[in-house]
Parts: sequence; C-alpha cells; structure tokens
Amino acid sequence: MDFTVRKAIPCDAETVARLYLQFWEVHKDIDPLIELKESPTRANQIEEAKKAIRKRTTYILVAVEKETNEVVGFIEFLIKKNEDCFKIKEYGYLDACVTDKKHRRKGVARELTKAAITFFKEKGITYVRTNIYNGNEPAQKVLQTLGFNPQSTIMMKMV
Repeated sequence: MDFTVRKAIPCDAETVARLYLQFWEVHKDIDPLIELKESPTRANQIEEAKKAIRKRTTYILVAVEKETNEVVGFIEFLIKKNEDCFKIKEYGYLDACVTDKKHRRKGVARELTKAAITFFKEKGITYVRTNIYNGNEPAQKVLQTLGFNPQSTIMMKMV
C-alpha cells in the first residue's frame, strides 16, 4: 500500500473519530484509569477529534492512502515538560497511534511514528517516551525496531 503522512486537518475529524472508536474498542477493558465518563460514540468522538486537531499543544499526523485518499491511521503526540529539578527539560510523548483494522501490518504505524520522531528532532527534543500495554505486542515490536527500549513497569491495584 502506498500512503503519505501529513498533518491532520479539520476535515479529517470524522475519519480520526472512526479510528478513535477502534482504539477504545481494544483499550476500554484494559485500563480503568482511561475509562471514559460516557461511552464513546461516533458523535462524541468526532467532537473529540475536532478538538484534538485544533489544539496547539497536541499534534496529529494522518496516513493517507494515495490511491483512495482515505485516512488509514493517525498518531497523536505532544511535547511534555519535565520537572524543573531534572536536566532534560522537555521530552516527546507518543500518546496514541491507531491503524485502521483493514490496513494493519502494512507499515502505517511505523511511518507515522518515524514522522513524529522527525518532528521531535526538528524541535530539538532528544528523548521520546510512550506507554504500551503489555498485551500490545504488535506495537511493542514496531517501537523496538525503531530503537525504543522498555524502561519501566507500571503496576496498579484497585483499593
């Protein structure tokens, strides 16, 4: 599949929302801390996508299939501030990367991640961090091929 990566624009909101719904399908039962107040619907996810695309502190890139002009994936990322006491003041954070179910295993997530890394480099960011759930082996593999290494384990207990 041949695709290009570009910055998301407002007219991408509907497709990004459809991909957000695929994201929530998988993640809703994994982490209670990211459980939404209301169930994700097409309408509320379109609104969330519009907000995310307009935000100046969050960046969204989309992968667009050249032949059909269809958005087949997106990556959402931001620059986070580190605590003042640390030498590294800012770092890149990959928040979410979603590839449409029909287009997985075709290099979409890899290219989106590479584009986000390029963005960070251009901004002078030297470290990039993300959080991947233990069962998400495809994402772990993609990130490891791009030089990411496991750094810590987050543990949780309901009390």
